[in-house]
Parts: sequence; C-alpha cells; structure tokens
Amino acid sequence: MFFKARQYLNFLFKSTNQHGVHSPFVYNLVTQCFYDKEKRKSDSIIKYLCTKTQTKFKIGKLLNRIPVYFECKNILVLKEPKDLISQILSVDNLVSIDHSKQPDKVYDFVYLTTSLLHQYLDTKPLCKMIHNDSIILVDSIYNSETDMLNWEKIKKHPKVTVTIDTFYLGFVFIRNEQAKEHFTIRL
Repeated sequence: MFFKARQYLNFLFKSTNQHGVHSPFVYNLVTQCFYDKEKRKSDSIIKYLCTKTQTKFKIGKLLNRIPVYFECKNILVLKEPKDLISQILSVDNLVSIDHSKQPDKVYDFVYLTTSLLHQYLDTKPLCKMIHNDSIILVDSIYNSETDMLNWEKIKKHPKVTVTIDTFYLGFVFIRNEQAKEHFTIRL
C-alpha cells in the first residue's frame, strides 16, 4: 500500500494534461477520448460492472470509449477478470473479443498485464498479432515494484514508439511513423 501511494505522488508530480502534449496523435487521444465527459446510456451498466471488478468508474468509462475512438473490431483480453473486462469493453460496442490468442488473427486492441507484455515484446508473436494502428493497454503498471520495473523495460523497448502512463493504465503503441516518446497524463 505504501509503495503504491508513493508512486502515485511521484506520478502526480510528473504528470500533465493535454497542454503538455506536443504529439498531435496523443493530443487528440487525450482531448477526444481520455477527457470525453459526454454522458452515455451505457454509463449505468459500466458503473455496475466496475463495482463487480473493483475498477474505478472513470477507468471503466475510458475502457469502454477506447474501442470507439480507435474503431477497434478485434480485441484480445488476457487480463483477469476476462469476462467482466470484456463486458465493459463491449457495452454498446460491436466488437469481437477473444480470451486467448487465435492463430493468424490480428488484433486492433490487446489488454494485458506488464509481465505478459514484457514476455510478448521479446518474442515474435506480438508483431504477428497486432498491426501499426493497434493499441496495447497494460493494466496496473504500479501494482508492485515488479510491475513498475516491467513498465520501465516496456517503455525502453526498441519496438515501442509511444507510451502513455495514466497511473492506472499504460498505453503502448508500436507505430512506424511515430517518434519515440513517453507521456505521463492525468485522467
């Protein structure tokens, strides 16, 4: 508990909002998706599902908005509780969600833990299961010192071009046209 509280204070000290972002890609993501305050019919369902997963409501709403913003069709969820997270992602979204990697399938959105992503980055399967515009979402990057160290390794990996640390979630992009940058954004 003390570790996470200390990390949160460090996060608050380093973090910014959209005004500290110079990348048009990240600026648009932050202003049009992260900070989208629009009330939706699905909010009550998401709120209920968040209580079952012990997820903050603002994180649940963000999870539900990501497939819309990135126009995701194929999603791979490798983080527990898979069924409840899948329900949050699919409320009012027409998406196909898998809970295990399907052969020869390419995903628009992959949701997993720091240790799983760290393993995938050092093997070739990651490149085969995503495309240039895929989003990789990493859960609980500050849950433990191991998760935080894995997150640091992920940020430095040569394949990774853009990372966004929101404290609760880590966004990872492997975009060929993007310069390597790391952002720390408050939600």
